[in-house]
Amino acid sequence: MTARTYPGTAIPEITDSQIKDIFARLDTNLNDVMLTAFLYGVYTGVVAVTLWAVASEDNCPNSRGSRFLVFIILLLYLLRAYSFYCKWEQDLLYFITTNEITFLEAFESNNLPTPVLLTLGISAILSTVLADTTLVWRCWII
Repeated sequence: MTARTYPGTAIPEITDSQIKDIFARLDTNLNDVMLTAFLYGVYTGVVAVTLWAVASEDNCPNSRGSRFLVFIILLLYLLRAYSFYCKWEQDLLYFITTNEITFLEAFESNNLPTPVLLTLGISAILSTVLADTTLVWRCWII
């Protein structure tokens, strides 16, 4: 492979080893997103079965607890969907660049905007707290 420049772009010359590193990293990122998408599909099935099991309980003496559990399950599912969306968006920045920045600049920056990173951190903390609290609550009831 040789480094090429194209007319109308201001891409600096990069070496063959840099090109190999870029392709290896892109391959890793794309494989990670594809695996995450597959596992999110499996997670969707698990959520559907769980909601079906909660909804079909006939002997539930406390329907308020069931509603709370359904709310927590759906909230955790939506928080995971947001995390998957942000990962997908970051990989789109690698593969689809606008005319404002070059591919190399987008690849080297490798950062999402600060508000997105902040909301990702908040959603991760919220997911952990909700899952742990629900687990303790369910163990306390049983």
